[in-house]
Amino acid sequence: MTKSKFWIWWAGMVLFAPLSVVAMQTGETFTLKPEPLGGEEMVWYLIDWGDGIIMPTSHGIATFSPALSKVWRKPGMYKVVPYAITMSGTVKPLTETSVPVGGSQLDFPPFVEARQSDDPPASQEPYRPQSIELHFAKIEGLDALLLKKDPKVPFPDSFSIETSTDGGTVWNDVPSASYSHFPNPGSQVVWIPLHGVVANAVRVVSYKPPAIKAGTYSLRLGTLRAIGREPLFEMDADPKTAADWNNMWLAYGSAKNEVFHYFIPYPWPTDRPDEGGLLMIGSTIWAHWNAMKISWLDEPAASKYYENVVNSYPQDERGLMGVSPGSFLHLDHSKHYVTPAIFVAGTADWYLMHRDGSFLETKDRKTGVSLLEKMRKAMRYQLDDMDGKTGVLTIHDPEHDGTVNGMSGNYWDGWRFGYQSAYANMLFYQSLDWMAQLETALGNSDKAAEYAAVRPLVKQRFNEVFWNEKTGRFVGCIGKDGTLQDYGFTFVNLEAIASGIATPEHAEKTLQWLDGERIVKGDTSTGADIYYWKISPRANTLAAEAVTPSFWDGWTMKVGPGTIGEYGKQIQNGGHIFYVSYYDLMSRLKTRGIADAMKRMGVILDEFHKDNLRRKTSNKFGSTHVEGILREFPESGLVPLFFVNGILGIEPGSDGLHIEPALPDGWKFAAVNEYWFAGKKYRIRIERERTEPVVDGAQIRLPAEGRWVLSPDGEIRHAN
Repeated sequence: MTKSKFWIWWAGMVLFAPLSVVAMQTGETFTLKPEPLGGEEMVWYLIDWGDGIIMPTSHGIATFSPALSKVWRKPGMYKVVPYAITMSGTVKPLTETSVPVGGSQLDFPPFVEARQSDDPPASQEPYRPQSIELHFAKIEGLDALLLKKDPKVPFPDSFSIETSTDGGTVWNDVPSASYSHFPNPGSQVVWIPLHGVVANAVRVVSYKPPAIKAGTYSLRLGTLRAIGREPLFEMDADPKTAADWNNMWLAYGSAKNEVFHYFIPYPWPTDRPDEGGLLMIGSTIWAHWNAMKISWLDEPAASKYYENVVNSYPQDERGLMGVSPGSFLHLDHSKHYVTPAIFVAGTADWYLMHRDGSFLETKDRKTGVSLLEKMRKAMRYQLDDMDGKTGVLTIHDPEHDGTVNGMSGNYWDGWRFGYQSAYANMLFYQSLDWMAQLETALGNSDKAAEYAAVRPLVKQRFNEVFWNEKTGRFVGCIGKDGTLQDYGFTFVNLEAIASGIATPEHAEKTLQWLDGERIVKGDTSTGADIYYWKISPRANTLAAEAVTPSFWDGWTMKVGPGTIGEYGKQIQNGGHIFYVSYYDLMSRLKTRGIADAMKRMGVILDEFHKDNLRRKTSNKFGSTHVEGILREFPESGLVPLFFVNGILGIEPGSDGLHIEPALPDGWKFAAVNEYWFAGKKYRIRIERERTEPVVDGAQIRLPAEGRWVLSPDGEIRHAN
């Protein structure tokens, strides 16, 4: 913005004294976090970088502010001025910062070749939406959209950015790029970050175009250009599939273009006006999902948050972990006896990805116990206090006895999982492997052998104890009174298969039930109705209210006809939570192969294409906890992660990064273009016609057949 325009806009306000910072060099990244405006009103910030470019942020609560990055390409002294703009239209300048930049001049990033649409016709209706579009010759990753004002026409003070992956048939919002009360930029370029959204068309939409004369409204721009970025995922699929897969990860994996109350993608309020994807949640229950999502990303702030929070979980003297930092109880209600397994899996996964010994040596701030000690203590708790070494993990807490009188005790807190829980035993089985891999990596072969030796027994007993021959699926748990709690828990069965604890026979029979090839008599949902929600199966196929007394934990809500928790009207009772589809995909890959998994993924991608899955289905009580996709479900990002963990087959192990590809039929290649392992960035590409691996610095090309290991020092070899 020009000084004259700003002076008119903010006349009478006092500017803060400018601050100086350490000199930068061209090409280096400068990060600015302006002081928050303060207050509880929603606000967005606008940064004048002093080089003719202004950058808007997404919006959040004025108590907080975002961190923004800038790279200057020309040496000089730059005066950086942030402005806060509230939803009610107040604009306030914040503290200036003077940044000296040295070095040589660098080229400006090239623009993506595009065709701009004609200007929309003027309208006499002030609220008739108008748009200006850019169409690209092919699918492109987009780093930013650059707008310049038409010198003869007012700049829109209210507009949004939308993208399309099918040339403009379906348009979707970029949540972070929606603005109101946008000041006149004058001759400045408006730089709108897009963080790698993939599209073949993008448009600026104004739902209240500016008045160009009395009674006539028209959206006009001087220029509209896009700067490209390489897509994170590359695949030999049709362009729409490739674009939608990337965008699903961007929305629910990295959550780069989402809106957050606090401007950071991990703390979350229960209610907010903008419901979208999240990066992670700090609770123990999410410790492994968080590691799966972010351990391979270049996200320093998020990584620091994870490493701090993971060692703040309380642990009692025996080894049981609390549910969240500072609390042993879930929402002041109950303990979760799955926390030791999840804590071990998450922290082991994180270490094996980063190979930073100092992480395991960090001390609990309250007890002084190291993270590694806490992990070993948690394993001992499962093996000894919970009888895990017998092959069946058992919860001895009388409040969690797995009967209709017990309390809930895991993520699925509507159900009274307890005593001998299939869910807990499946997580225990996984944690044994993660801990064995960790101890092997640390050179502790005796400890690793102890954990590895228990796993075959746990698998054997799991299939003996929890398999229900009558229904042909795994039960949820067995109560202390011997009652089998079998409500057709799809999430238990699918994660059990994906974890490898199910036998091949049990896995196949389970998938036959889910696919409607086999009907379980008495179930509320059968056949095609199990996938009523299309993107994932119903959480349970037998209604909670179908059995009296019910296994449903009434502390959350009542179930039954006409209630808020009625079957099909609540995420845990006939509704669905999207993350389960990750385990569905991995189960199908493991049991039936990549073709069956891709058939399921095709349905998910088709549904994503319609609305980017921004669905808030409501029941008649106004509750949107019918479909679990948005807001407090960062685990939704596991579904697009199937590309990395399933198709590319990447997972950390004791000796390095294990890569076992499963390239879909008809694909010649698949690649992740930025993957961080052991402190190094790699591009990992699977090629069907390749017969031998090739390593060229950070570029790794592997055959589609075989199993490979990337060592922490960057060497590739065949897996044993």
